[in-house]
Amino acid sequence: MNIVRRLQVVLSTRSARSVLAVALGVLASSVAGRSSAQNALPLERVAVRLNFLPGAEHAFLYLGKQKGWYAAEGIDLEVIPGQGSTVAVKTVGSGEEQFAIADTGSVARGWEAGVPLVYVAMLLRHTPAAIFSLPSKNIVSMKDLCGKRVGVNLKSTAAEQYRAMIRLAKLDCAIEEIPMNSGGSKEVLTDTVDAAVNFSYTDALRVKLKAGGVNFIAAREYFDFFGLGIISNPKYLAAKPDISRRFMAVTIRSIGYAFSHKEEALDSFFKVVPEADKEYESAKLDLFGDLAQADGDRGPAGSPSQEEWDATMNSLRNVGITRTLLSAEGRFVDLSRQ
Repeated sequence: MNIVRRLQVVLSTRSARSVLAVALGVLASSVAGRSSAQNALPLERVAVRLNFLPGAEHAFLYLGKQKGWYAAEGIDLEVIPGQGSTVAVKTVGSGEEQFAIADTGSVARGWEAGVPLVYVAMLLRHTPAAIFSLPSKNIVSMKDLCGKRVGVNLKSTAAEQYRAMIRLAKLDCAIEEIPMNSGGSKEVLTDTVDAAVNFSYTDALRVKLKAGGVNFIAAREYFDFFGLGIISNPKYLAAKPDISRRFMAVTIRSIGYAFSHKEEALDSFFKVVPEADKEYESAKLDLFGDLAQADGDRGPAGSPSQEEWDATMNSLRNVGITRTLLSAEGRFVDLSRQ
């Protein structure tokens, strides 16, 4: 089964999550096992900026906070709604916030500009970028884009991924590129464009739910690199090693619990964003969980291999997200081993 077909299956079915959930629970058992006396820690503010506006994929943070897990570890968690990964890179790099969720393309641009950042968890180990369209458009391969209108958000790193897909598919036909300031689902559904580029677990999913189906071409058919993770500032980690480790231990526990207790995770999210589209957010949590566990039982805290980092850095340069080949050294800190 090729990658595109596997991703199409993911959009309509759920994969088993029990193995990873158990593994994450074991990894964080030291947090759960603290005595009440040990839990009486003074609270310290820790801010996490999201990559976008709150969504069900962020439910693990709200769940851990509402259950009191962060507070039990002396953490007064503040979850800040995002305005894109570029803003997250700036605020964590400047020390304004301690942690953030950000896509690797934006983080790599920050690295290239000298912004001090490290990953402490990798949520998605593969790029989720895809070109998506209504089934009625019959766009199932790159050559089907010839003569079509494609919506592209020029501020997103998905734009470079789209153009790299065009290059690698060796298309020499005319494609009308339509600039967008959104994720593209509205434009696709209203026939403003024939196809659009964004992450498979967001706007492509929204089109599937609204239209009853969606076609998409995964960027992974042409290249791959780490997709999304949690970043921090190395200066903060050095200055606050203990609370950083406690934050990550609770976060890992919360991720595992959210994947294995979907309804509870959704309830925690809807308490914060009660106006959210429940059908969409429920389906998104399923899909995000499947993508997060695409490699089986590998969790978010395990340090990626040197080969994976080298491949990511090469892809980022080849796609055009970075101008130079960045070193992979020191880009990930495994707090669970410190």
